[in-house]
Amino acid sequence: MSAGDVTQTGPVRDKEPDIRGSNPLRPVAIAVVLLATVLMVVAIFVERRTPSSSQATVQAYVVGIAPEVAGRVVEVGAADNSRVAPGQMLFRIDPRPYELAVAQAEARLAQVGQTIGASTASVDVAQAKVVEARAARNNAEEEANRAEELVKRKVSPKAKRDTAVAELEQRNAAVVAAEASLAQAREALGPAGDNNPQLQEALATLERAQLDLLRTTVIAPADGVVTNLQLSVGSVVGAGQSAMTFIDVNTIWVTAAFKENSLERIASGSRAEVLFDVLPGKLFDATVESVGLGVAQGSVDPRTGLPKVSTESGWIRTPQSFPVRLTLDDGLPKGVRYGSQANVVVYTGDHPVTNAVGRYWMRLVSYLTYAS
Repeated sequence: MSAGDVTQTGPVRDKEPDIRGSNPLRPVAIAVVLLATVLMVVAIFVERRTPSSSQATVQAYVVGIAPEVAGRVVEVGAADNSRVAPGQMLFRIDPRPYELAVAQAEARLAQVGQTIGASTASVDVAQAKVVEARAARNNAEEEANRAEELVKRKVSPKAKRDTAVAELEQRNAAVVAAEASLAQAREALGPAGDNNPQLQEALATLERAQLDLLRTTVIAPADGVVTNLQLSVGSVVGAGQSAMTFIDVNTIWVTAAFKENSLERIASGSRAEVLFDVLPGKLFDATVESVGLGVAQGSVDPRTGLPKVSTESGWIRTPQSFPVRLTLDDGLPKGVRYGSQANVVVYTGDHPVTNAVGRYWMRLVSYLTYAS
């Protein structure tokens, strides 16, 4: 063995590998985190300039149709879920009791007219008696003055003067009695013409009876659809009892719920696009009509009247949503119904990038609705 030879006295150990920085998933994880951060920032930016909502529904004016008079239904002029025109008869209540009420009111009016006529005649007679009594009093007064003058001239005896004075007093009493009778007759008649209370009462009763008769026929208030029909021929309905539901198709809009922090740029007149679940693949132009100014808080228990306190905790609370009302530019598409669900995107201005993202997103969702 030469001096340069090395004598190995122990086992040979392999060199330990350096494991620091050798995880192959680390770059992928970093890339994913960076991508998620970028997407989150982009989403926040897009949501501010081109907000969207998947919580939208079709709304319309809904009216409960109820008769204003009670009775038995004798005719139904509309079917459930059918389209009706303005003024179309929906149903009719048996008019016979109300026709009798009109006839009775007309008879009462005629009776009042006769009574007023008789009272008018009594007033005329009393008036004539007053005129006659006053004329007789004037004659008696002239006769008494003449007798007094003759007594002064000593041409006529005092006894004749006394007789004339007594006659004048009787005529004065007759005038007073006639005027009292006239006042009594006028009081019984009441005010003249249309101001007579008896006449006014009779006319009001007749008008009410005629109105109730007219109300036995219930008509459609506008162009719309009748649904939830709850009566048939022979049904007895009460005044104010809902018989069906009417949906006005002339005024229909879309209400979309947007998060509070997305409302900053939404204003009346903003352009929008609407996608209805019932019409997948089709987008419809719309315009923002108004933005809701408030929502219900539910901060008081209706049973106890005590305030409710939210127990929600955490750094980020659930965002509040507010309704945004939109109108369709070309009217309601065929097949869309009251309560239909929709997606909405609002273009708040001339923002090419975010608007393009919003349009792409809506078109993607429009095709995904085929599978929903």
